[in-house]
Amino acid sequence: MNRLLPFALALFAATMFFTACGGDSGSGASDEISVNSSDDEGLDAASSSGKTSKKSSSSKGSSAKSSDGASSADVTLSSSQGRLSSSSVAAGTDRGSSSSGAASSGAVSSSSLKPCSPEDEGEIRTIMKTREDQMCTNGYWVPLSSSSEAESSSSYFDMTNQFNPDVEYGEFTDPRDGQTYRTVTIDYRYHMRGVDSVTIFAENLNYGKMVAGGTVQGDSTKYCYDDDPWYCENGWGGLYTWSNAMGFPAVCDSVSISSDKCPSKFDYSSENEEFDGDVYFLQHQGICPEGWHVMNEDIWVILGEISTHSVANVIGSPVAGFGNHNYYGLSILPGGFWQLNKFDQIKVSAGFYLPQQHDSKDAVARAVYVEKNDFARSWGASKIHALSVRCVKNY
Repeated sequence: MNRLLPFALALFAATMFFTACGGDSGSGASDEISVNSSDDEGLDAASSSGKTSKKSSSSKGSSAKSSDGASSADVTLSSSQGRLSSSSVAAGTDRGSSSSGAASSGAVSSSSLKPCSPEDEGEIRTIMKTREDQMCTNGYWVPLSSSSEAESSSSYFDMTNQFNPDVEYGEFTDPRDGQTYRTVTIDYRYHMRGVDSVTIFAENLNYGKMVAGGTVQGDSTKYCYDDDPWYCENGWGGLYTWSNAMGFPAVCDSVSISSDKCPSKFDYSSENEEFDGDVYFLQHQGICPEGWHVMNEDIWVILGEISTHSVANVIGSPVAGFGNHNYYGLSILPGGFWQLNKFDQIKVSAGFYLPQQHDSKDAVARAVYVEKNDFARSWGASKIHALSVRCVKNY
C-alpha cells in the first residue's frame, strides 16, 4: 500500500480555519499556509508544493451558449457556492420547495424560468447584462432574490436524494440513544493486514445534546448548524470540537495531549501487530459508539484514491448540489463548520477531524477538508472549531 502518494490539495473559499501541516503524508513538511479569501472573483489557493491561484467562477468559451440561449459573454457560471451562507440559502433549494417556490416573493413564476441541465444543479450563474444571479434548481435557472423573504436562515434542504438508491446499505443503532445510522461497506483495496473491507457510517454522527455555538462543549454535547436542531436531525449531524470528538476534556483544545493539564493520550496498541504505533491506522473510539472509531487517515486515503479529483461527485451526496453520483454511497454532505465565532460554509465544504494533533502546535489538530472537487488531508484546524464526525467499525 502506497500511502505516501501526495494528493492534489487545494483550499477554497473562506477556509480560514485550515493551515498546512504536511500535505504529503510522508514528507513531514510543516510549511504553514494561511488562506484568507472569500472573493467572488477568485480564490487564492496554496498547497505544500507551492502557491497557485484558482478562479471561483469560470466563463464558457466564446461560442458556447447557456441553456436559455444567452452567449457566454452574458453568463458567468460560478463553481463555488461561497456567496451563499446559511443566512442566504435560496428558498428554491429548500425542503419541500420547487422552482416556483424559489421565487416566492412573486418576481417570477415557474412557467417563465429557463431550463438547466442536471449537471448544473446547484450551480450559480450571473446574467451580465442585468447582473442577476440565478441558481440551477430542480431543472430551472431560478433568480436569487436579495430580499429577506427569498433568503432566509430558516430555509431547509430537500434530503430526498441524500443516499444512493443503488447501494446496499447496512444499519447500525447506537445503543446510547437509540439513533439508527445507515452504513456502507467498501473494499479496503489493498487486502493487507488481514483487512478485506471497512464499514463506515454513511451519515454524520449525531450524538449528544445540542448546545449553542461557542459554548464550551462537554461530554455528550454538540453544535447544530445555525443553532438549529433541524440540521442535526435531518442528516447533517452534529458539529464537534476536537477534544469532544476525541472524548478528551475540553482543556485539551488549548494544550497538548499528554501534558500536565491534559493527561489524555492516544492508545496506539492494536490486536493486529502491524497497526501498532502507526498513527495512520489509529483506532480511537472518541465520541463514536463502542466498537467504532473516529475515521483515521488511512481510510481517508482510500476514499481520496477512489475519488481521484472529483471527490464529492464520487463520495458526496447530491444534496445541495455537492455531488452527482455518490457511487460508493458515502453520502458526504457539505455540512460546513463552526469557526471564528460563527457557523460557516454550509453547501460549500465539510471538515472532519483526525485522531491526531499538530506536530508542533498544541491548539491545532489534523483534519480533512472536503469540497466539491477537492480533498485535503493532513491539514490543520484549530481544536476549538467544530467539524463533522464519521465513524468506522473496528477492524
